[in-house]
Amino acid sequence: MSNQKRMFGLGKGLGSLIPKSSEPKVKTDNRENVFYVEINKIEANPDQPRQDFEGEALKELSNSIKKYGVLQPLLVSKVETETAKGLEVSYQLIAGERRLRASKLAGLPAVPVIIRDDLKNNSRRLEVALIENIQRKDLNPMEEAEAYEKLQQEFNLTQQEIATKVSKSREAVANALRLIKLSPDIKESLRSGLLSRTHARALLAFNDATMQKDVYNQILSGKLSTKEVEQIAASSKETNKGKIAINNKYSELARNLGDTLKVPVLIQATNDGGKIVIKFATLQELNKIAKNIID
Repeated sequence: MSNQKRMFGLGKGLGSLIPKSSEPKVKTDNRENVFYVEINKIEANPDQPRQDFEGEALKELSNSIKKYGVLQPLLVSKVETETAKGLEVSYQLIAGERRLRASKLAGLPAVPVIIRDDLKNNSRRLEVALIENIQRKDLNPMEEAEAYEKLQQEFNLTQQEIATKVSKSREAVANALRLIKLSPDIKESLRSGLLSRTHARALLAFNDATMQKDVYNQILSGKLSTKEVEQIAASSKETNKGKIAINNKYSELARNLGDTLKVPVLIQATNDGGKIVIKFATLQELNKIAKNIID
C-alpha cells in the first residue's frame, strides 16, 4: 500500500477511500486535504507539550476509535530522506499524539492526517506544534505553562503575542506562566491533578517558601479551600501588625489533631494568642467531632 492515500470520507470503508492513482491529488480549494498514512510511517513529535498520557483515558479513546474510527485527522509534516534505495518518505507528528497512541493501541494500520508541507523549517514546526496543542485545551496546567514558556524562550514572543496566537487573554497567559515559579513538588502535584489550578495560583501569593510549603501540605491533607488559602496569604503579610498568620511550629500539632478528629484542622497564631479552625461538611460530621473532643 502506498504511504499516503487520499481520503474521501471518514465514515466510509478503507477500500472506498483509496483512489486508483497512488499520487495525492492537488488541492483545488481552500480546504486542507486529508490523507490516510500508514501508522508506522509517523514519528512522534519530540517537542510535544503533553507529557502525561493517562492509561485508562487512553484505553477509552482506543475503544472509541475501534468503534467509530479517528474522527479528527492528525497534523503532520512530510520528511524526505535520501537512502541507498532512493527517496524515503516519513511523517513527523505536529499535533495529535494522544490520537496516534490510541490508534496504535486499537491496532489501526493507518490514520487520517493533514499534511503541512509549509512546515519544513524546524523552528516554524515547533511553533505550530506548541500552538496547535495549546488550542486543544486539554493540556494540564503545567503543560500549558511550559508551552507558553517555550514560546517565550524559543521565539521571543511577548505575553500579548502568545495570547493572540492561542486566542486567549494576556492575563490568562500571564497567570499560567506564573505557575513556573512554584517549587518542583508543587508543580508535580499540579501536573498530576492532585492540586487544582486555583489552589496553585493561591499559593503564589506566599513570598515565603517555607510558609508556602506548609500551606501546600495542609491543602493536600486538610483540603483548604482556595478562599481560605488566599485569606491565610493575605493575613501572613500583616504579621508585624499582629494579624493572623500561619506558624510553622504548629503544623505538626495541626496534622495530629486532624488525624485524631478525622477532619481538617488549621492552627492560626497571632502575636497575642491565636485560634484553632476545625472544618466540617455536615451536621453529622460536626456531631462526630464533638463526640471525639468530649470523649
